[in-house]
Amino acid sequence: MALVIDRLADRARQGQVESLEQEYFAWVNAELGSEFGIALDTAAIIGKDLDELEIYLPPDGVVLLAQDDGDLAGMIFLTRLRSDTAQIRRMYVRPAYRRHGLAADLFGQVVDLARTIGYSRLLLESPRSWAGAHAVYTRQGFTPVESYPESEVPPELQQYWIHMGRDL
Repeated sequence: MALVIDRLADRARQGQVESLEQEYFAWVNAELGSEFGIALDTAAIIGKDLDELEIYLPPDGVVLLAQDDGDLAGMIFLTRLRSDTAQIRRMYVRPAYRRHGLAADLFGQVVDLARTIGYSRLLLESPRSWAGAHAVYTRQGFTPVESYPESEVPPELQQYWIHMGRDL
């Protein structure tokens, strides 16, 4: 494996972002369907992300794409919520690259970049059943917090999610 993690500076690799998001949300809906019997409107979420891709780009945001010899391996996003607070979104590692430390590398880099940008607080949310992801988050110093106003999880689905945060 020759993994490289790149920070996107513009929309030039939007097609790669869209491809990984489609795979990510297909996986999310499969997980949510089997665990809770629910599904997200993934086309609307991906469309909104692509329409508003700038909120994830410099200077206030981050999109990291991991590649292995040109093949996409994973991604993670960061977006500003408030002047001092950002949210981590869309962390995804393709199955072939799981359990090799890529999630921790992506997560660690996005936390470091958030600190460099000037954020003092990070938030995230994920389905309650994602114990593996929660273990990565906990190792990075995240602890459970109450839902926050900027959460993208609809109120009727909040019961299925856990929210976490940490100070930088």
